[in-house]
Amino acid sequence: MDFRDRLRDQIEYCGLLDKEVADRAGISKRAIDSYVGSRGCIPSADIAVKIAKVLGTSVEYLVTGEAPSVQIVVPENSALKHINSYKSKAERKLIKNFINLSEKDNDTVIALAEYLYRSSKKSV
Repeated sequence: MDFRDRLRDQIEYCGLLDKEVADRAGISKRAIDSYVGSRGCIPSADIAVKIAKVLGTSVEYLVTGEAPSVQIVVPENSALKHINSYKSKAERKLIKNFINLSEKDNDTVIALAEYLYRSSKKSV
């Protein structure tokens, strides 16, 4: 997976359109297209920082796929301030979906997770 793939995945994960990312980052849609398109251009550092901030991730993650070893950048006014501390895409997706459930559904998910955890311990 390269920068282009991680950028595409992060845009999709955030539920944004390329145009929305471009607008929020203060760059042209054509620029975003060049980063996620078949050409797979790499933006300059200052543009990469703007894009990463919009997507609630770090430039380090977009470039290397590794979680940063220092502070993680999150989107402004985000209810998901700590979500990027989870390294795997599956963990982040689970947390994001859980946060958006009703309280009753949260209780159901917690009960199911506890049941699965207890079941896995018995089979070991």
